[in-house]
Amino acid sequence: MGIALLVLAVIPLIVAAIFVPQMADEIPMKFNAAGEVTRWGARTELFIIPVLCVLLSAATYLTAFRTARMNEESKVVAAMSFKRVVRNGIVTAVFLDVVSIYFIISAYMGVGLPI
Repeated sequence: MGIALLVLAVIPLIVAAIFVPQMADEIPMKFNAAGEVTRWGARTELFIIPVLCVLLSAATYLTAFRTARMNEESKVVAAMSFKRVVRNGIVTAVFLDVVSIYFIISAYMGVGLPI
């Protein structure tokens, strides 16, 4: 599960590294309900969520190890604690992956995608 968390943390960073350099310097960043652009921004803003995902996943991974170490008297409790923290990190990473990829695709296409 720890490896899955680290892989999920890096996916949006890789997607951003592939698509962002191909975009114009100024890209649409916010859309209204009709799909029209309401705010323009720098393309480097698309790296905010992927970097946040990496930082949160790394912090979650370190917290999982620290939590497991606090329960050294019982290996079963330590393993359960580690899995619980990592599982929560995986859910967070999946959410941030979806949001990041949505923003990248919307900026790349230049229109807000209906959700």
